[in-house]
Amino acid sequence: MSRSAIASPRLRPASMRLATRLVLIITTSLLPVFAMQVAIAWGQWSERKAQLGDLTIQQAQLLAGNLEGIAQGARILLGAATESEAVRQLAPGCDRQLARLRRHAPGYAFIALVDPAGNIACASDGKLARLDAKADWIAAARAAQGFEAGRYTRTAGSPDGVLPFYLPVETAQSSGGTLVAGLELGWLEQALQRMKRDGSPFVGASVLTLTDAEGTIIARDQRHADFVGHSLPPGALPVLQGEAPGTIRVPGVDGVERLIGYVPPTRTSYGVAALVGFEEPELLHDIRRAMLRGLLITLGGSLLALGLTLLVARRFIARPTEALLAAARRWRAGDLMARAPGADNRSEFGQLAGAFNAMAAALQQREDELRQHAQLLERHVTERTQALQDSHARLEAEIQERRNTEAALLQAQKLQAVGQLAGGIAHDFNNVLQAVLGGVALIGRRAGDPQAVARLTGMVEEAAKRGQSITRRLLAFSRREELRADRLDVGTLLAGLREVLAATLGARIRVEIEAPAALPAVFADRGQLETVLVNLATNARDAMEEGGRLTLSASLLAVPPDGGPGLAPGPYVRLTVADTGAGMSQATLARAGEPFFTTKPVGKGTGLGLAMARSFAEGSGGRMTIESRPGRGTRISLWLPAIRDDEAPPAPAPRAPAPWEGGCGRVLLVDDEPVVREVLAGQLVDAGYEVVDAADGATALAQLAHGPGFDLLVSDLAMDGIDGVTLIREARKLRPGLPAILVTGYAGDAAALAIGQEVDGGFALLRKPVTGSQLIDQVAALLAAEGR
Repeated sequence: MSRSAIASPRLRPASMRLATRLVLIITTSLLPVFAMQVAIAWGQWSERKAQLGDLTIQQAQLLAGNLEGIAQGARILLGAATESEAVRQLAPGCDRQLARLRRHAPGYAFIALVDPAGNIACASDGKLARLDAKADWIAAARAAQGFEAGRYTRTAGSPDGVLPFYLPVETAQSSGGTLVAGLELGWLEQALQRMKRDGSPFVGASVLTLTDAEGTIIARDQRHADFVGHSLPPGALPVLQGEAPGTIRVPGVDGVERLIGYVPPTRTSYGVAALVGFEEPELLHDIRRAMLRGLLITLGGSLLALGLTLLVARRFIARPTEALLAAARRWRAGDLMARAPGADNRSEFGQLAGAFNAMAAALQQREDELRQHAQLLERHVTERTQALQDSHARLEAEIQERRNTEAALLQAQKLQAVGQLAGGIAHDFNNVLQAVLGGVALIGRRAGDPQAVARLTGMVEEAAKRGQSITRRLLAFSRREELRADRLDVGTLLAGLREVLAATLGARIRVEIEAPAALPAVFADRGQLETVLVNLATNARDAMEEGGRLTLSASLLAVPPDGGPGLAPGPYVRLTVADTGAGMSQATLARAGEPFFTTKPVGKGTGLGLAMARSFAEGSGGRMTIESRPGRGTRISLWLPAIRDDEAPPAPAPRAPAPWEGGCGRVLLVDDEPVVREVLAGQLVDAGYEVVDAADGATALAQLAHGPGFDLLVSDLAMDGIDGVTLIREARKLRPGLPAILVTGYAGDAAALAIGQEVDGGFALLRKPVTGSQLIDQVAALLAAEGR
């Protein structure tokens, strides 16, 4: 039963009527009576069942006793035959002597003498020697060791079957022989029926059955002709295997289930089994009827008691209760002047009525008092609500201020990393400038040597690319916007950081990189990952005041299905930053990842480095772990999901045809830096394009309005006056659908702002420094898309 059903209001005691409660009390008090009646009936039933079992065994033993009398009669008959001189001498009158004995023994089909050779030497019926010369009962007679009964046997003179009895004797002409008396089974059937006549100890409802030792039925008092010669059903085979009388409940040979008492076919019963069967329902009919009568009497008495209880309850309980309920309904409707009748101290209902009336008077007084306080409470609630609204407004303002402060602190953490990198960046950038300036000077002195110029030009270009990489890394560290995740080669990223960290951390810190070449890539934001690693390296440097070794390592690990907390099963690349510094105590280690927690002096740290690293790792689908002991250094590991081999990177966009393969078109170039403008114009002219340049947006718009037509606009983003995005928007008012390229040297808020602005037709964005091939490829692609 469900809980909802158990908790139904109809079954809860609190919702019951008083009359119902009385009925339940009476019913509960009658339960022991019912239980006693059932117990008595069950005891009588069990006793009758036991008596029935004893009865069946007694009946089977009685039947076996009668069978023993029949067997003893056969023994006396065969013994009388042995007293005959003609039988012992096998004289010519032997047959007549046996025939005379058979006539005085009704029920026997024949009497015969079988010699040791298996021949019928003498018989009461002369035809027997000729008809049954090879019968089975003759072989059984030769094997008999004493007086005993044989098996079910059919003879030529008795097709319905006989039960042979054997008695070995000594004859004058041989070493011995066996006398056989064949008892007719029809006579045996009649004998069983006579046993159940009036005055007989056998129960009339019983079924008497005799079988031989093999379970073949030799006599039955009911339907003898239908079943004689048939075997007992398989369920009754334990009867033949038993050694003592017993009972068994199985379907009989006629298919009717009975309780059968039996005496097994032992030597004392001459190898014949006696069975007596009863149909239990018929014998138990009287006790079942008595039990039903007792239950009906008990039930009738209980119903009468319940009916009287209900009448009394209605007169002395229901009416006073209804009066109290009527008064309560008037009170609920607001009529507190109503009073319950019959209030006195002589009965419980009178006491309840008096108590209810006193309660109504008290409620009426309290209602007047509450009405007076309601208005005062309403004023207090209004004042309190206004105060809560003011507090809520202040709380929202404080929450917003806290968010702004946290954002500023996060940006300050990035700027702190940039400041710590400044020295190393300046060192690397000075090397770049040295290579560029030196290369330009050498080119000027060796202008007449094309090979030297080509070699020096390549050197200058390589130095400029190195400066480009340094600048972009620095801008990536300092930008605010949310960066996009990309496929990263961890080994290449660590190798690039080694140069920056070696120059930034100083000569006392030895930077080592340990990353196998076969590491899979990870999918993460490059700028954020570099910022996190630089912050962790800076913290490690501060922990090694006397110098030491900083190791950046990477390894591939697999997390099983029951892996560590916070990690989904699969492959991970573990990036570890390990130092040989002072380490952390357990108390410091427990709080190391908390935002704004730091052990550095005021002004030396924000306490956001490890918090930002943890946030980055978890946001990338991994986690951060810290291992540290005082004096043993610190190991901080970032677990990042590895990209599996079956996760192929996105296919690259198809490259536009090379512009120098016949490129043409008229391009308007706008940039406020003369050197940049001259270089970009030269690259486009070399590619075969006609270029018109302008120093600002106003000049460019004048060229578009009054000059000849242009096929494409290339503009810088940040310019005095009209910026690049505004210029593209205004240019398309003059020349609808004009393709445009926006070039910017910013990698932060300005570039993101430009990309986020909606401009009809869109534009392509290139970041400075732009190589000639990048610019020309983009120009060719836009012109090809326009069909020019």
